[in-house]
Amino acid sequence: MERFERCLGFLAAALGLWGAATGCGSDGGKADSYSSITEEISKPTGTVSETSVVKVGEKFETASSNNFMGVREDDQVAASGRASSTVPCGAGGNVSVSGSGNESSGRVTMKYNDCCFSAGCCASGNGNMFYSSEQNADYNYCASYDMDYSCLGSSASLEYSGCFSLTGKAIMLIDVDGESYAVSGTRSGGNGTLEIRGANGTWTCTFSSGSGSCSSTSGASFSFTAAKG
Repeated sequence: MERFERCLGFLAAALGLWGAATGCGSDGGKADSYSSITEEISKPTGTVSETSVVKVGEKFETASSNNFMGVREDDQVAASGRASSTVPCGAGGNVSVSGSGNESSGRVTMKYNDCCFSAGCCASGNGNMFYSSEQNADYNYCASYDMDYSCLGSSASLEYSGCFSLTGKAIMLIDVDGESYAVSGTRSGGNGTLEIRGANGTWTCTFSSGSGSCSSTSGASFSFTAAKG
């Protein structure tokens, strides 16, 4: 996975279990192929609003503070023709990786076995990564995850997907109340800026302690307040 990490530069924010700050939930990502993931990202169904943006921001941060793709060599498993590999995690446990494909395209299946990214922060579950070197493709890597995660007394059950390009662009498909949103950007500690695309357009949302404001490419805007909890 070293090649993937070098290309993206901010992998932890792009393809991770974005922390456990928001408790449990299901975060979309039920697509099971490169094409189905990119199609879902291109056609989000949710409405960006004062209510939904708070939940979207929380779930994005839950996914961005840790790194499921931080294991090495999982894309090379498929590209090299190796049938399988077991990769140790930094603080205990491992990831079982198997793949099929070639240098042009393929699929990597990952099983996280109590994989600890840091002391007390561990995950178990499954992931699938799909890659393509096709010219003019919007993304080079797409992935979907179904994980149970615990960290320092908090836990989350997350299901989500995302795609990433070699230029560093990353976008996640986040589910809120059964509706999907395509999200990119950064958020930590309730602060940051996200681009959120829904059925009602693309919005730039700025968060400060979970509250903030959004403006759309069409000129509409609204403010929102962090959920009390």
